[in-house]
Amino acid sequence: MTLGIKAIIIGAVANLLLAAFKFVGGILGNSVALVADAIHSLSDLVTDMIVLFTHRIGQIPQDKDHPYGHGRAETIGAAVIGLFIIATGIGVIYETWQAINEESGRTPGLLAIIAATLSIAINEGLFHYTRRVGEATQSPSLIANAWHHRSDAISSIAALIGIIGAGQGFPFMDPLAGAIVGGMIVKVGIDITRQGVRDLMDTALSDEHTREFHTILKAIPEVLHFHDLRSRVIGGEFLIDVHILVDPEMTVTEGHRVAEIVRRNLIKAFDNIQDVLVHVDGESDAEVEAIYPITRKELIEIAQPLISELKGGILQPEIRVHHIKGKNILDVFLKIDSKLNMEDTRDLVANVKSKLETAPQIDQARLFLDLNS
Repeated sequence: MTLGIKAIIIGAVANLLLAAFKFVGGILGNSVALVADAIHSLSDLVTDMIVLFTHRIGQIPQDKDHPYGHGRAETIGAAVIGLFIIATGIGVIYETWQAINEESGRTPGLLAIIAATLSIAINEGLFHYTRRVGEATQSPSLIANAWHHRSDAISSIAALIGIIGAGQGFPFMDPLAGAIVGGMIVKVGIDITRQGVRDLMDTALSDEHTREFHTILKAIPEVLHFHDLRSRVIGGEFLIDVHILVDPEMTVTEGHRVAEIVRRNLIKAFDNIQDVLVHVDGESDAEVEAIYPITRKELIEIAQPLISELKGGILQPEIRVHHIKGKNILDVFLKIDSKLNMEDTRDLVANVKSKLETAPQIDQARLFLDLNS
């Protein structure tokens, strides 16, 4: 049994016992507010089952059909719990309104006070325990359930105030407290549902989180700039996308290394980041057209015949292509016959450069002598 499931079962058993105790205490102790609070505890059993179901699904590892895992199930569970809480609160308000209209004038007794006090203590304990487990396991449904326990504690406080007030000669305070309990329940439900819907809509993380991301990225010297920083939450875990601008003269392996530094630094800084997708840019997309109309293969097919036309012992050259600031730039590493003297070599290199730059598709050619062969 996992820590999360254990917390859910403990909460469910506690809610069942509390609901029964508060029903008895409310009926025998003549407290409408406590009966309303018992209904709230009873509704928790339904939400506990939802939490158990969605939490177990959310813990299933990634698979072929769900590459990002099953965490959305927990987000859905949190939203459903919120809706149940709202419905419960509305029902409690209706029942207490009926009690106010009946004006029974019954005064709650000591049993009602004991039941309400015990409910406050147990539910507050369940709130802290369940929230601690929910945060440790990054479980939105468990955290939502923890706040459900806190709503029980708050509603029991309101019920206790109403019971004491009615005992002091203000009988209207008991059903009035029941109505206040219902309002509190609805407020908790709305907050939980709103957060669940935000996560389902891929709402970005808070400004505080974004500022922390910026600080981490700015601390990496190879990252010249960054943009399109996006974030979303799936089952309590963050997914981050970011574009970074690096020196355009970097090799592919250098760019990959910088991207990996960005990814690892962000993951190390936050316990609940599932993954970071880093897009490496060699230039700012805002300054030039990001997509060039010619491919590396096409440029090489243009360059090689031009080089082959020149005589002088040029062996098969190595060609590297750069797309920088809207221009197509070729780095050509020439392997030349070692029998050529320095002056002939210089003339040959100049001829190759001139020939390549006559092609309209090549904006600049940079020549290098490969002395390794």
